[in-house]
Order: sequence, then structure tokens, then C-alpha cells
Amino acid sequence: MELEPMIVIKGIKKYFTGTKALDWNKDDTMEVFPGEIHGLVGENGAGKSTLVQVLMGIHKRTAGEIYLNNELFESHNALEAEKYGVSIIMQQPNILPNLTVAENIFIGRDSEFRNSAGLLLWKKQNQKAAELLLRLGFNDIKPNEILSNLSYENSKKVEIARALSINPKVLLVDETSAAVSMESAQKLYELLIEQKKQGVAIIYISHFIDEVYKLCDRITVLRDGKYIKTMEVADTTPELIISNMVGRDVTQSSYRKDNSMCSSNIPVFEIKGLSKGDIFKDISITINKGEIVGIAGIGGCGSEELGKALFGKIKVDSGELIIRARKININSPVKALNKGIGYIPKDRDRDGLILKFDVKENISSANLKNLHTKGFMKFKKEKEQAKEAVKLLKIKTPSINTQVLNLSGGNRQKVAIAKWITNKSDFLIINSPTRGVDVGAKYE
Repeated sequence: MELEPMIVIKGIKKYFTGTKALDWNKDDTMEVFPGEIHGLVGENGAGKSTLVQVLMGIHKRTAGEIYLNNELFESHNALEAEKYGVSIIMQQPNILPNLTVAENIFIGRDSEFRNSAGLLLWKKQNQKAAELLLRLGFNDIKPNEILSNLSYENSKKVEIARALSINPKVLLVDETSAAVSMESAQKLYELLIEQKKQGVAIIYISHFIDEVYKLCDRITVLRDGKYIKTMEVADTTPELIISNMVGRDVTQSSYRKDNSMCSSNIPVFEIKGLSKGDIFKDISITINKGEIVGIAGIGGCGSEELGKALFGKIKVDSGELIIRARKININSPVKALNKGIGYIPKDRDRDGLILKFDVKENISSANLKNLHTKGFMKFKKEKEQAKEAVKLLKIKTPSINTQVLNLSGGNRQKVAIAKWITNKSDFLIINSPTRGVDVGAKYE
């Protein structure tokens, strides 16, 4: 007996004001079978995240058909999708920071833990959450912990736990491995393979082509909202996948051939004996002009907190910061900004962008001192500056007046980078800069 697809997507279209996020032809069809990990790849703005959000009912499709178990399917919101057995781990953080871990896992389903009087049985809810976290190997996370107290990485684990808590038939995974440690990414792969063995149909979005190639059974390529093709992994190569994604030749070799041509022996920034509790201790680094210094480590090693400390977001216990031979005290982001320090955070939506502001306003937000005279804003210069940045970084946006929340994840990341390039920072702290950025943009 031939296996029937769990989910079928046909001729899908989704239009937003000024852009066709998804614009498939009438007969373009994507099928995902039970027990299959189906890769979904494409450049930033190709429509990958929009597609899975349409499946979840987060966006209403403009046209096209979706079938779940051979029945026409349309969800009006994420909770309704979950009732049909469809769950998602989203690219952007999808948590309520003021609620506990258990509340986030079971949000919208707390009726399971209410007694006949309608009172919530907190102990029962926490116990069920603890059992789930233990089963998934996340037992270092406490069910009663407030989400805002968790690291970015552990917050993603809570999102994974929530998605798997419904025992899904269809699991949508959107760029989940992009900003977590290799250890956590490996754990995610193990969980996905376990779900595959249980017959779950998985749609897996990633910009890490080697990851997709090793993990997935088949791959569907999107480009500029269009369906390009579906390929068997066994019949393709990473190079062929990339070629179909971008529609042009993209070399994966390093663009920087000779470091000596870029850096000098002139110290710009010196860190001496910087310590913060048990998070990081006695850190000493000298960064020269034109030099790129990498800081690596497993999740929770303190690298993210070090970056925040250098930008004045975290107060340190001891140590010195020296810029151009002058000792300074960076006790706030404003002071860091005034000293020519820029910061691109790991969680761009929460810490790096103002989502309800447009592209132009976000790009200018770190450069306001150069955009006003005697209290009056130079709006013409602000527009010109934003247009130059959009062109330089190839940001896909209908216009510079488009709200950043309407951009794809990769294009949001480009906006987060653009504000500091425009600012012409002397010292730039960058945390996971290629998170959610496609292979072509990484090379650029």
C-alpha cells in the first residue's frame, strides 16, 4: 500500500501590502509524508517562514489549498492548528517572558490542569512540565522558573518542549539551530530523528545547507516567493541546493585572503581582568585596529554576557576597559554608543530592533547625533542614509518605510547590522551575526 502524504500544499499565495511573500503557480505542489524530515530552503525573503506561519494560521493565505490527512485544512490561529496536531518552533522567540516555564509550555491548554471549581492546579501543571523536560533531556530547566530569567538557549528549549508537548502529527521547525550551541543543535537533531521514527511529518527550515543535506530526506527550494523544485537528498549535492536557492554561483570559500592587509598593531580596545561572578572571570583581550577577534565556547560559557558587559548592559565586578590608551567606565549602552562602541545582539528582536518602527527609523536609531541640527531632525539625510544601507546590504523590503516586523528574519538581521555600519562604530561587538541569514548573504 502506497504511503499517503500527511500534508499537501498546492498553489499557495500570500500577499502583504507591497509584496508577494508567496506566489506559487496553480499546480506547484509540496508534499510531506509521515516519518519524513522535509527541508525547506531559500534565500532571505523566499517565503519559508511565511509558508509555515500560514500552515499554523498565523497568516491567512491569499490563495491555494492545504490538505492535512487528505482533508482540506485551514487554521485560523496557532491554538487551532495545535488541536489538529500541527505545532511549530518559530525562528523568532515565541514566549511570554513574565510567565513560568510550565505556563509557557501549556499556554492555551491550562484547562487540562483545572479542577471542577475552575481553579488551576499549579502542582499538577509543574509536575507534567517536569516530566516532559526530563523526557526531552532538558531537566536542567525548572518548571517554575520565570522565562525572563533563562538564557536565550534555554528559552529555545522551552519552545521545543511546548511544540512536542502536543505529540504533533506535523512539526514545523524554523531556524531553530541557528543561534544555539553545537551541543544544543545536536540534541535537537536527536529529538527530530526520534519524532521521525514515530511517524511525525517534519518541515525543517535552515540556512545551514550541510545540516539540511545530512538531516533531511527531501528538500524543497523557494526563491523570491516562488516554488522552484523538490529534490531527493540522495540525488543532489549541497552545491546544487545552493545553486537552486540563489539562482547564481556563490563560492563558499573565504573572501578574506590575507589578514595582514586588514589589521594593524595599533590597539583600539583593551580588556584587562574583566570578571562577573561565576559567569566569566579574569578576561583579558587586546583588539587591534582592523582586527576580527572571535570568542567561542559551548552554550552558557559566558561569551554572550561578556558582549553585554562591554556594551554597558551588564555591570562587572572588576577589571578595566581601555580605548585608545585611555581607561573608561562603560556603565550604560548610551555611554558605549558615545564612545564609538556598537552591539549586534543574539536576540535581535528583543535587544537589537524596534519592530514597530520602520526600516529607516531602525537604521537611524544608533546615529541620531549625526542626523539633527539644534534639535531639528535632518529627514532628507535620514532617508538617503537608509536607502544607501538597504542597497549596500541588499535588504529585501518593499520600502524604507516598511515596519521591520513585516520583514523576514534574515532581512531583520541585515537591518540590525545596518544601523551600526551606518553609525560607523570604531569597535563592534557581534553575537551570532549570521543567525537566520542565507548562504548568499553570508558570503556578501
